[in-house]
Amino acid sequence: MAPSCSVSSPLSQSQKDIWSLICTGLSVTKIAQKLNTTRQYINQTRIMAQAKLSATLLEVAQVNDLQVTKLYPKQAVLLGYHPALKLKAIITYTTSHGLKVWYWHDNPEQVTDTAFLNQTRQYLIDIAKERGIEIEGSESIHPAKLAHMIFTKLIPELKT
Repeated sequence: MAPSCSVSSPLSQSQKDIWSLICTGLSVTKIAQKLNTTRQYINQTRIMAQAKLSATLLEVAQVNDLQVTKLYPKQAVLLGYHPALKLKAIITYTTSHGLKVWYWHDNPEQVTDTAFLNQTRQYLIDIAKERGIEIEGSESIHPAKLAHMIFTKLIPELKT
């Protein structure tokens, strides 16, 4: 039997389900009603999921030689910096895709691989959807611009 948790997806299925509902903005009470359980269980699961995700984000940052700038446990996002590459880096977690490391490039338009761009765009659309961020016309926006639109909503430091 395959393990239910891994570094790329550290949450159990029930933690993923609850995390996903929390990310969409549902209240603890509504989630408890929807899952036919108690608010206490939802809160305990949320706290455990946040702790697991925070530890995993920090571990991934360390493995990738990133200096941690800021950790956002409620969004499951970490902002860091790679000193050798001289690039900002963002580590994200989504229930549908697990963990991803993003490097903030100065010239993203130089990336021309269509398959990679489409895959990246879809991941970004999924992040936005999971976080309740609406972006009109996202299917036709270059992934670099889409990433900037999404990450500046999640990470206030990127707005400057």
